[in-house]
Amino acid sequence: MKKLLVVAIILASFVLFAQSRARCTVSMNGSKQLSAPVFTAPGFTFFGVDYSKVRLIGDHGHGAGTNLDMAHIRDKYFNAINELVFNEKKKYDFEKATGEKKITHDFKSISEINLTADPAKMKNFSEHVPLNANEIRAMVKKYSVNTSVKNNIGMVLIADKMDRVEAEAYYYVVFFNIADRDVIFYAYVKGKPKGFGYRNYWAGAIYAITRDMARVDWKYWKSSVMN
Repeated sequence: MKKLLVVAIILASFVLFAQSRARCTVSMNGSKQLSAPVFTAPGFTFFGVDYSKVRLIGDHGHGAGTNLDMAHIRDKYFNAINELVFNEKKKYDFEKATGEKKITHDFKSISEINLTADPAKMKNFSEHVPLNANEIRAMVKKYSVNTSVKNNIGMVLIADKMDRVEAEAYYYVVFFNIADRDVIFYAYVKGKPKGFGYRNYWAGAIYAITRDMARVDWKYWKSSVMN
């Protein structure tokens, strides 16, 4: 019975690792049957960038060998980055990144959740272990939904690690049914930060991801799921 269950799970889902043609994708995860609506939907509600479980690696200060207080980073910068993404939609162009889907924005839930990040757990001095599927699902289940939201599929960026040593930031681009907050597809992606100042530097990684999604990766995800 257990063997049959394992086989069923394998047949019902996929985990595809990025090929050389993908720019920012590290891996993808989701049931092909459930993921298809992501690529046929007319649009998404973008919930913002969730930093509540992010891990910070290397120097997170204003120079080599410096570190800002973790609570200060949480309180000053996490929602400041979200505000920048919200206010500069033409630069952080998630409509273009998702094949010209219509994007509406609802950052209220994430702005509250970001303030719950535990400063004692943010700084990582050990080998990084990425968030797993169960952790991602549990995070999405906590999102509250505005009753005025019309799109039935939500999208969120969940920050996994911001690595100053590697000069990369890693995120999960997660799509979920808004009605029950069930995750239906996600991709693990990375972007290179760039910019002056802490906020702009790490926001630069988000810009890099949207640019790569628009150029290559969205089509790569779609072909992987739909073909």
